[in-house]
Amino acid sequence: MGKRSLEVRISDDISETKPDIQGPVLASFQGVSPPQDVGFRTYKSANGRRSMVVGENPRVIYESNEFNTDQSSEYLVAIYNKKENSVTFSSVPVIDLVPIPKRIKMEEPKDSIKHDDYIMAKAALDKEFGSKKAQAKILAFERGNIDASQVRDVEKIVSNIEENVKTMKTKEKIKADMESSRPIPPYDISATKVTDIYNMDNIVTPTEFDAIPVASILNAKHESQRLSLLPFKSSKYVNFRLFSSLDAKNVNLKRIRLLLYINYLMAFKSVSHDVLNNRQEMSIKMNEPPDIILTNLYDRFTEMTFVKSGGRKKYKFTPKAEEKLLCYMFTLCLILDDFRLDPEQLACDLGLTTKRVHNLFKALGCKIIPINKQEIESLGLKISQAKGIKRAVLTVPLKLPEYKDKRNR
Repeated sequence: MGKRSLEVRISDDISETKPDIQGPVLASFQGVSPPQDVGFRTYKSANGRRSMVVGENPRVIYESNEFNTDQSSEYLVAIYNKKENSVTFSSVPVIDLVPIPKRIKMEEPKDSIKHDDYIMAKAALDKEFGSKKAQAKILAFERGNIDASQVRDVEKIVSNIEENVKTMKTKEKIKADMESSRPIPPYDISATKVTDIYNMDNIVTPTEFDAIPVASILNAKHESQRLSLLPFKSSKYVNFRLFSSLDAKNVNLKRIRLLLYINYLMAFKSVSHDVLNNRQEMSIKMNEPPDIILTNLYDRFTEMTFVKSGGRKKYKFTPKAEEKLLCYMFTLCLILDDFRLDPEQLACDLGLTTKRVHNLFKALGCKIIPINKQEIESLGLKISQAKGIKRAVLTVPLKLPEYKDKRNR
């Protein structure tokens, strides 16, 4: 018996062949798995250009923002047609779905309300105009009876309490997810010493750190030779500290490796999109660092997708990835400079605005403060000349600003 051939198709949109059917979408639930009994439906606008996804069960509702049905996407979903023995790769949009607990409305049916009204009206008439036997019967019944409206009120209070507890848990989960989305390295919020807030091993692993080559730059005697060995040559911040460390009587290898890794981060940030997607050219651009370092830079600071044609890997240096790289770099700079440094030097080196650099240091928990009298004297400045010069300082206890994930930037 011969094997059936498998037909493979690539389609930008399944609606090309079936205009009445909305193609698949990829949904992100922000780390909270939806209950199994939630059913999802896609709704289209009247002109068919906008869509939204809604899902619900008796306790919770999921609702996406509106999205373009024809929006471009870097994601593909494979759809297998068993009848035709074909696989169609369809471009799909990516949406966020956030759970919103329902508020329970304890409303009685209209017929039930009418029946209660009838019973109450009849009882009132019997109490006023009925026989003594009927009146006594009503009074005895009322003494042993619980007001139905009170029961409904209690049930409503209990339901609201239960719903509020569920809402609190959901909010706590969302808050925890938002905290984990911060672009900063892992931190210890309860640290009592500034040196314990950020662990350098969580930024660059010991294996990577030990792999940073230092022999060539240690043997280079002239500044031009040293510069030629750096992947990012125009950093005054790195160059001044590196050359001073190399010329010191007692060479601190840990400090030199740390400066070289900061230089790797600067070089990685500065490459073009084309270089980023050419691993060999990227390695040459960065003076051929050890493979473990380059691999981990890609893993930490890029988003990987697949090209439709050929299934090739494609790397993107997204704004959020850039923010993460800068925060990791600035944390290493804080460790290097004993948690007090001049952010303006880094802004100049990286071509960033002072305001943006200040905000990134604030995201790490730093305070931006004026330089002190001792620093003014060491710089040989007058107090009037030092106006506007700031320092980024990390202190304990760590206080992080409220973080809002800018997903739509």
